[in-house]
Amino acid sequence: MKKETQDQSTTPTSALQRLIAEDALGQLRRSEGLMAQLGSEGDELKLDWVEGIARLLADSTQLEEVEGQAQRLWQQGIRHIIWAGMGGSVLTVRVLAELGFCASQNGQYSALYPLDSTDPAALNALIHQIAASKQLSLDTTHSASLLHDLFDDVLMVGVSMGMTSEEPITHLMWFSELLQQASLPLSEHLLVMTLPNSYLDQFAQERAVPRWSLQLDGRTGTGGRMSAPTTRVFLLPVALYLTRLTGTTGQLRNVLQNAWQDYDLASAESKPAQHPFVQLAIALNDASQDSACRMLVEMPTHWEVLVAWIEQLMEESLGKGGKGIVAFHTQDLNQQARSYTEDGMLHVRVATENKPSALESGSFILEQPTMAASDPRARLAAVATQFLGWQLTMALYGYLQHITFAGQPAVENYKARARVLRAQGDPLHITHDWPAQSSQYGMTLLAPAHYLDTSATPAEVFARTLLAAARASSPQDGVRYLDLTFNGAVPVTYTQIATTYFSAIGNLLLGVPVKLRHAPADYHSTEQGEMDGLPTLISLRVLLREHEPVLFGNYSDIFLLAQAVSTWQAMLEQGRRCFLLVLTGQPTEAEQQLRGFFNDVTALVRKELEA
Repeated sequence: MKKETQDQSTTPTSALQRLIAEDALGQLRRSEGLMAQLGSEGDELKLDWVEGIARLLADSTQLEEVEGQAQRLWQQGIRHIIWAGMGGSVLTVRVLAELGFCASQNGQYSALYPLDSTDPAALNALIHQIAASKQLSLDTTHSASLLHDLFDDVLMVGVSMGMTSEEPITHLMWFSELLQQASLPLSEHLLVMTLPNSYLDQFAQERAVPRWSLQLDGRTGTGGRMSAPTTRVFLLPVALYLTRLTGTTGQLRNVLQNAWQDYDLASAESKPAQHPFVQLAIALNDASQDSACRMLVEMPTHWEVLVAWIEQLMEESLGKGGKGIVAFHTQDLNQQARSYTEDGMLHVRVATENKPSALESGSFILEQPTMAASDPRARLAAVATQFLGWQLTMALYGYLQHITFAGQPAVENYKARARVLRAQGDPLHITHDWPAQSSQYGMTLLAPAHYLDTSATPAEVFARTLLAAARASSPQDGVRYLDLTFNGAVPVTYTQIATTYFSAIGNLLLGVPVKLRHAPADYHSTEQGEMDGLPTLISLRVLLREHEPVLFGNYSDIFLLAQAVSTWQAMLEQGRRCFLLVLTGQPTEAEQQLRGFFNDVTALVRKELEA
């Protein structure tokens, strides 16, 4: 590929000049001007995260209070914590868990379990994990004594950083019933952290469930995707780990102090051209086409989980009005394929070593040496630095492209639809008479309404859509990425099938990146971007009609079904090319349907494009 030898740290750009001339960093730090407008949701300013660490470090007691709360949970006998939330309320915990900071380690630490699914299978998986850690046999009696032994050291934390999230409420209701059966006090095994007067807050008040504020100062100006590292979403899990690691207080303060120093927001304001995350914002801005950019991110080994967090940050914040940043794990794209283009795309490699002097065209090296640390406290500081840095990049890109990066209005659309569907009993009933549908071998593909060729098989309908986009003469009718979303907790073989076939279709045959998502978690992480961001995507959502029953208590799949249908409806309303593939039968039957569908789609697309 073409090489560039420019120094990305000093090359003057109009974007950089604008940031300097308009004092964009100063506006951000002072919460004023255009930055304040873009960082507000309605009349509410949502920029508490910008100087949040500085405020915490300036206070002499708040961080130590969190450490004290963590120690008291341990002293109360809590050894397992189910963290129930969606989007930014839980994704940080998932990042920490996959980086190794939430494991029990033979009982030395409290184990944390992120819960962001409304599939009964996800609850069953949690039960099996906890039972296995205690060497409990899950017999069929479901006795009160078994439930007591299973949950006597378990705490469920329900978290919501938005006003309308209802999924954590369903989890708390399910767990409350089990606690009552086990004769365990709700007040010792339930905890809520949310915004005042949110749906979750109202639930907690009605049941006298203990409540802690999300921000330590009680303020509410931090959006969910900016929950780390300034709220309890980050601070409490880290405190749970650190207080067991050292047995002393003050370690949380040290971690944040080191992160704030490494991040160095002051130098971003005084010397923006030399700050890596300012440089990244400018590179993304310059790579954009029609105010949108596809960003392929390559992380250092063992840090790949951060890409999911970056996806949420960028796509929920910036995916508005056809603009924004769509984030992907790094992928090899066929540059000879019909839909391949470098326009509107940037490859970002996060490196712990010194960057090379020469850069490939369309690439950016984000040098982050602190990510090479091995000491756990230094690694936690590096995690916090990444959260801070990428948030800065997001805000600066939003400023340059004039995108309101607070709020996520498109997401409220499907939430409202889901409530209606749940009230009607069977969320799938509206699909029965849908005009544009095709069935074969027990599966049904629901297409946009103008796809009326019912004589075509599901594979033919979807393949023709891909081929039409590949052959489109205008960019707006083409395809720039593919999305495959599994609704619910599917077997690992399904993901393997998807990775094999969907990557071949997107990366190889079309030359575009693909996004593999798991819902409902990703509906709270990237759906705003899919509904209102870069419009040239094709989305396929997969739904199993039958789901396994919950092992204990009462928890149905109605919420999951409603989310799957409502998001599909909302996408169609936005004019997106979105398909819902409904599989039926037992898991092995559904797997055969899925494999056959993808095999046929791949063969059809390959035959036409390679002819």
